[in-house]
Amino acid sequence: MPSAKQRWLILFSALVIIGFQVGLFYAMQRFQARKPDFAALYQAGRRLDHERFPDLFTRFPSLNSEGHKLWLNAQEEYPSDTMHPPYEMIIYVVLALFKFRIAYPLWWACNLGCLFLSVFLLSPHIPRLNGSYPYLLILVATFFPLLVALVQGQNSVLLLVLLTLSYRSLEKHHDFRAGFLLAMGMFKFVLVIPLAFWFILERRWRSLAGFISGCVVLFFIALWLVGFGGIETYIRQVTGYGKKAPEELGTEAIMPNLRGLFHVAGSGIAPEFWLTILTLVASIALLIWVDARLSRYKSLSLRFSIQVLLAIMISYHLYPHDGAVLVLPALMLLNYAAQDSTGRAFRIVVLTCAICAYLVPLVAGLHVGMPVIGAAGLALLIVARNQALKAPVLSAARARS
Repeated sequence: MPSAKQRWLILFSALVIIGFQVGLFYAMQRFQARKPDFAALYQAGRRLDHERFPDLFTRFPSLNSEGHKLWLNAQEEYPSDTMHPPYEMIIYVVLALFKFRIAYPLWWACNLGCLFLSVFLLSPHIPRLNGSYPYLLILVATFFPLLVALVQGQNSVLLLVLLTLSYRSLEKHHDFRAGFLLAMGMFKFVLVIPLAFWFILERRWRSLAGFISGCVVLFFIALWLVGFGGIETYIRQVTGYGKKAPEELGTEAIMPNLRGLFHVAGSGIAPEFWLTILTLVASIALLIWVDARLSRYKSLSLRFSIQVLLAIMISYHLYPHDGAVLVLPALMLLNYAAQDSTGRAFRIVVLTCAICAYLVPLVAGLHVGMPVIGAAGLALLIVARNQALKAPVLSAARARS
């Protein structure tokens, strides 16, 4: 139970974070010419509202007011973001019922609440950091990818909460719930599927059953929203990414993963085809190197942190705001490094990576900072794996606990 002084410090931290975010929010509204990513998601939700619930607009004509419309120019409406899976659109279908000037701050507030919730839920599992909890809260909230996610109105903070809830469920031996919660994050399937693969490696069949059940629920939500035709259209779009990447040329270098690191090192030197092949080979090699021996070892916090870091590194499409999920493994590894039993080298590497990942993007900007975050994530993955290999070996049954 926090003391009165700690409660006041936590309240002060929350007010500092809210004040900082409000200032950032209004600065972006005033000085940024391009609308946030949320605008395209809002438009996608609004279009789906018109297609799926046309009677709603007949019954409530105010939903067609100018406040609900976004314009790219005098003649053309703002484009919709069609890259997100249909089951995720339930969020934006609801938000699009509000005027944009209300929906955007509302979603921003929800994301900020998710941020506070994720740190609160994780706090019992990082006891060695709890003494600095108010300051830790400020540091987490000003982590560059989280700032980007909040300002752009992306859903990465929601994924952070779901991963935290899934980890807590595993800690409490609620395996089915852990898998189900993980499935709810399938709107970022490039990060979630590697974690589901880990369930198979550790023979967590109840977790896998929960994951499959969650995916079935999401499928029926998508079916209700867009029908088989909409699902087929989305699948065709996703499979088409193999021919044409969805991101603009050159943005690969700001992805904090293996793909981004290879593009930083090889762009302009090697052709895109060979960079893609190199990324694929390196991702498979890293997956085998990490997962070949880790499933039998002791610390669940280490194992989960390693799997999240691995998912980040081998993901193909990882935008700067998706780096927000690094908060989970970073905090757990910092807590682990604070143990008396951990070696000095492990502590130095973890602390150095955390400092660089936090400071460099704020000082040097996106194009320098994101590769540094990617390199820090890779270094954390390597040292965490080596640390896990030093832990006592458990039986297969106990490894699942």
